[in-house]
Amino acid sequence: MSHSPLCKLLLLLCLATGICACSDDSSTPHYTFPDGPSQKPEEPDEPEVSPYPAGLTVVDFTDDLGGGKRCLGFIATVDPKVNPQLRFNAVHCPKQKTPTAIHAAFAAEGKGRPCVTINAGYWWAGNSLSLLITDGVVKSIENQTVERNGQTVYPVRAAFGQMNDGSLQSRWIYCLPSLDDKPYAFPSALDNDERTHTYMSAPPTSNYPGAEPWTPREAVGGGPMLVYEGKNVAVENYWKEVFDGGGIAGTSRQPRTAIGATADGKIILLVCDGRNMRGSAGFTLSELADKLIALGAVKAVNLDGGGSSTMVGIEGTVLNRPSDTGSKENIVQRSISTAVVISETN
Repeated sequence: MSHSPLCKLLLLLCLATGICACSDDSSTPHYTFPDGPSQKPEEPDEPEVSPYPAGLTVVDFTDDLGGGKRCLGFIATVDPKVNPQLRFNAVHCPKQKTPTAIHAAFAAEGKGRPCVTINAGYWWAGNSLSLLITDGVVKSIENQTVERNGQTVYPVRAAFGQMNDGSLQSRWIYCLPSLDDKPYAFPSALDNDERTHTYMSAPPTSNYPGAEPWTPREAVGGGPMLVYEGKNVAVENYWKEVFDGGGIAGTSRQPRTAIGATADGKIILLVCDGRNMRGSAGFTLSELADKLIALGAVKAVNLDGGGSSTMVGIEGTVLNRPSDTGSKENIVQRSISTAVVISETN
């Protein structure tokens, strides 16, 4: 098909125009996109203000235990070097009280501001079965005998205390009947072993090698020893302190309470939930010891657990979910005989 001269002319003009438009010498200005609205710089988030005094932190934790199981709980860490006004107080209740009532009474008695309260030693029928020393005065002693298969056993059990110079100790204690039930510390849990059903035939005496009077300013008993010289000793001492027949179920996962100390003098309080409260399985005693070691503990003692395990925060409310609560809407606390209160003095 032939093109007319006019068509050829138009085609040449179009080609020339396209070439000029694409040429670097084009006088057509490049299009500039207008700026959008100016963006205000993001303001930094306001830092959270902790209700706790300097030197005291309270945090929650969730640990994966494997197999779809978790353990949830709370950790309070006390650093008296940062804040010398923080105090470790062992509290004895001649008449049992709930942890929140102990917390409130501490404030009402003018002993300082209570910041954290946890349950402490074992009890039965309204009475303490564990050592409790406050202001250097022995208020209750460890259960001196237990019965195992018709045999009287003399358990030497762990306690945690603060000495007059402020140092922290975890020791194996027996209160000697021959010395008006004065607490004596021993180098181990001695010669009992519930696993093999071998027991001491008589209570220990002050003549035992390494025995010495134990005179802390504040102390709480419980057991077994969980961490000693930085090592997990929970299983060994579960049997040697004669706890298997006592209902604390050391090899199963349960709600637990423990107290320990780091090499540089910090106090660690730990409470974990169990029995599926908040979806938490709890810890075995060995898992509890491993957790404390991971937190820096070089010494630690197990305290009463199960439905007694409770941590009260600075506002006087329970932080965890004690297992007696079950499916109830409101928290259910057990009344207890002994407690630990971390306070701040004026």
